[in-house]
Amino acid sequence: MKAHHRAQLKGLTPPQKDILRGKQRQALDDLRSRGSLLGKRDLLIAFGLRQELQTRGWDRSRPGVEWEEIPVGLLPAAFVSSHPESLSLSLPATLVEQVRAGCWSSSMQSIRGLQKWRADASTAVLQPREGPPEAEYERLAAGVTTTGEVYRAGIRRGLQAALHTPTPPSHTDLGPR
Repeated sequence: MKAHHRAQLKGLTPPQKDILRGKQRQALDDLRSRGSLLGKRDLLIAFGLRQELQTRGWDRSRPGVEWEEIPVGLLPAAFVSSHPESLSLSLPATLVEQVRAGCWSSSMQSIRGLQKWRADASTAVLQPREGPPEAEYERLAAGVTTTGEVYRAGIRRGLQAALHTPTPPSHTDLGPR
C-alpha cells in the first residue's frame, strides 16, 4: 500500500500531494477501524489475541472473577519464561482482562494445588521428612495456562492473518494437559 500511495504522489504539485496524503490517511484509518488493515503491531496482535480468545471460548467478560484473588507473579519456577525475546504492547484493557480472567479460570484449581504443594514442600524442607512427590507438582503445573502462552498464540494468529496463511486448528482442550 505504501508503494502504491507513493506512486500516486509522483508528478503532483505540493498542494496536490497534501490533499492526496490526507485522503490516503483517511482511507487507511477507515480500513483500520473496520479491522481490514492490521498495519500496526498492536492492532495486529490485538486481532490475533481476539481470535485466540474466541477459539478458547474466553471472549466474554467474567463478572464472577475476583481480581484481587488472581496471583500476580507467583507462578512456580517452571513457568519462568524461557523466551528471551520481549515485546511491549498497547492493548485494550478489556482484552488484557479477558486474558487474565481466562487463564485464571482455566488454571485456578491447579494454581491453588501448586500453592498448597509449595506450602507443604517448604514445611517438608524445615522438618526431616519426605516431601511431596514431584509427579504431583508436574501434574498440577501441566494444568496451568499462562498469559504468556495465550499472548504468544495470539501473536501467531495475528501474523498468520497478516501473511494470509491458514489459521491453526481450534484450541479444544481447555483442561489440564
